[in-house]
Amino acid sequence: MFVSPFHDLEEKLRANFGEFAGWEMPMNFTSYAEEHMSVRSSVAFFNLSHMGRLRVKGNPKEFEMLVAKEVSKTNSGNMIGPTAFLNDKAGFKDDVMVYKVSENEWLIVTNAINREKIVNWIKSNSNLDVEDLTFKYGMIAIQGRKLEEILGKNELKPLEFKLNTKFMGYDVFLVSKSGWTGENGLEVWVTLDIGRQLIMDLVKIGIKPAGLIARDSLRQEMGFVLYGEDIDETITPVEARYWVFSLEKDFIGKDSLVERIKSGIEKVRIGFKMKKGERIIPRHLSKIYSLGNEAGYVTSSTFSPYLNRVIGMGYVNPKYFYLGYNLAVEIRSKQYDIKIDEFPFI
Repeated sequence: MFVSPFHDLEEKLRANFGEFAGWEMPMNFTSYAEEHMSVRSSVAFFNLSHMGRLRVKGNPKEFEMLVAKEVSKTNSGNMIGPTAFLNDKAGFKDDVMVYKVSENEWLIVTNAINREKIVNWIKSNSNLDVEDLTFKYGMIAIQGRKLEEILGKNELKPLEFKLNTKFMGYDVFLVSKSGWTGENGLEVWVTLDIGRQLIMDLVKIGIKPAGLIARDSLRQEMGFVLYGEDIDETITPVEARYWVFSLEKDFIGKDSLVERIKSGIEKVRIGFKMKKGERIIPRHLSKIYSLGNEAGYVTSSTFSPYLNRVIGMGYVNPKYFYLGYNLAVEIRSKQYDIKIDEFPFI
């Protein structure tokens, strides 16, 4: 199992650790609800060093064939994403963020579980050069509504990034205006020694650390998918209602995706809320019913501290996909009412 490069610091900050995608990472430091609300009402920081970080160089036409969104029309210094690498059947190899460094160089952030798979897939489907930077740099995300109030205004616009720049007085490899929480955010790639100093400075100025449980509840409030839970190689972007592609260009999986659009889909991703007061949380693959008939299944669910209720997402037959439609989810042989709602929930 891989270990966070900041593990000893996080121990001193009283992190509770757990396994995620082959990494031992902080799950929480206080309560996940407190950390969640720090992001929604103030600011917090996350250690994202488990996520895959790749540098790719080579022919832009080859790279364009791999990525489902159009890259060539994006200016250098901007991010493309979320986008995806798809398989031949239009299922998700991974959903990723792409950073355009130049016309023939890109950085990619992958899901932790898919890092090695994507490195091998790029190499087997192109002549591009791939360098794995995951263990060279740490990655810290600072997220929250009061980000600029606490850290000051940043000149970056959403989905812009700078390489080899200054952040809080430190030389860092990359700073981007991005995140996965729905709030104002910056993501920083740093060498491991500077990352340790940066974490200590963030704590000194009152920015609290947050763990992966809060990151999961924050992303669910926004309706953001998690690879391995809500999407995988059997799910297409159309079924997931995850518009990470452009049909104006060619890419691996496009023909299958177009065929799926034409022929229709047998399931579609929905969001749902449970009644206030219910605190029981459906598990992954819990069955969803409509009037006693099996309609689909849950992929993710959590208790939302912000909404004070259980929320989630899953897949149902499209004939049940109506906003406000009432369904039921089965938990421990008992059915609980849920109502279809649209993302984001907040």
